[in-house]
Formats: sequence, C-alpha cells, structure tokens
Amino acid sequence: MGRRVVTTQLMGPGNGPVDTYFDKVVKYIPADIIAAWVTVVGLVKGAAGVNVQMVMWIAFAVGVILTPLWTWKQTSLAGVPPAKRQIAIATAAFIVWTIALNSPPFDGFTPLYGSLLLIAYTLIVGLVEP
Repeated sequence: MGRRVVTTQLMGPGNGPVDTYFDKVVKYIPADIIAAWVTVVGLVKGAAGVNVQMVMWIAFAVGVILTPLWTWKQTSLAGVPPAKRQIAIATAAFIVWTIALNSPPFDGFTPLYGSLLLIAYTLIVGLVEP
C-alpha cells in the first residue's frame, strides 16, 4: 500500500479499489514524522544543560518544513501531479499531534483542548477527498 490517497480520479473508474475512509485517515497522518517527534521530545527532555523550549521550537520548525517534503516524496507517482491537499493535511496533522501530545513547545496548553482537537481533526480528515 502506497502513501498516496487513491481515488477514482487517480485510478480511473473501474481500475482498482479506491481508499476507504479508514485508509485515508491512515495515509493523511504522517506517523513516521510523529514518531520522530516523540523521539526528539524524549531526547531533548532528557538532555542536561539545554534550553528545552528553544531546542523544541527549532525541532518544531524543522518538523513543519520536513513534513510536506517527506509527504511529497512518499506520495509522488510518475506522471501524476503532486498530492498538494494530502501534503497540506499531513502538515496540519503534524501540528495538531504536537499540540495534542502536550510536548514542548506546547506544554503550556491545556491537554484537554489538544486531545479534543486531535479527535476532531482525525475524524474529519478521513472525509476529505484529495
């Protein structure tokens, strides 16, 4: 299973199965980037003598830049335009997940709001057609 969301526009009518709601949710969430974020948070929080907030803001900026590039690379198909909507949704998902995980630099937010945002975002993105 590739990372690109498969629709009838991509495959053509009758040329194979298109992605279901669940498939789209899985493909819209950049799990590999989020796993890297969780790892970075653990490493930075455990490091001695570092400005955690500054390092985490830099890591967040890198994540926001890396996510669309990574998603573009993972969803590229020969002869098909880039999956711009999927790239934007994945980048927004990274931001939502960093807030929901209540990790620096967003550890000052109320965790409840981040969790509610994550639930709403995850349920809604599966309805989006690329």
